[in-house]
Amino acid sequence: MHQALDSFEVGFNRATLMLAALVAISIGLTAFLIPLNLLLIKVKWGSIWWLHEAVEYALYFGVFVGAPWVLHQGAHVKVDVITSALSPQAAARVEKFMDLVGTLICTALFVYGVRITLWEFEDGTLPDKDLRIATWIMMAVFALSFLLLTIEFLLRFRRSHLAAAEAELTQRIADARAQLTEVTIPPVELRRIAGVCAHLEVDGLRGDIHRA
Repeated sequence: MHQALDSFEVGFNRATLMLAALVAISIGLTAFLIPLNLLLIKVKWGSIWWLHEAVEYALYFGVFVGAPWVLHQGAHVKVDVITSALSPQAAARVEKFMDLVGTLICTALFVYGVRITLWEFEDGTLPDKDLRIATWIMMAVFALSFLLLTIEFLLRFRRSHLAAAEAELTQRIADARAQLTEVTIPPVELRRIAGVCAHLEVDGLRGDIHRA
């Protein structure tokens, strides 16, 4: 189960990174086309008539499509006045709680986005623009964004849970080391333990083990 979730998280992170790369490309194209359009107007060679509306669409797509990657990087604006005053353990619990709150909010917005998308698809609504993209497509991007955000919040919660378990195990090992100066295990027993760990899919042996 853990391996399946790890594989899913790797694939999910790659997908959000690719979406973020598309956003970066759109920003680069915008930075290139705006001066080009001004130059065309200046020399009276016409203009890129669809540019302004394309920039509006690009900003919309960029904000929603890039949000999951930004969340993964922890780059969203946040207020840490409370968590900075807490102990590391308490701050971690608050972060986990906020991940659950974020999951609930994003799930609600995803459901809302799906409903609006279906309604707009049935109506076939088009915006009053020269460059027209069906409204249901815009809302589908909205729904997709909050689906990805929901998944990312769940993955953040899982990472926090695993980190807390890892920290607890590390502390238990440190306490055990403080009580024992050295643990000596014969090679036969060491191989047996390694076989058990391999069977249980445990990633290595924890602690310092010295061969006899």
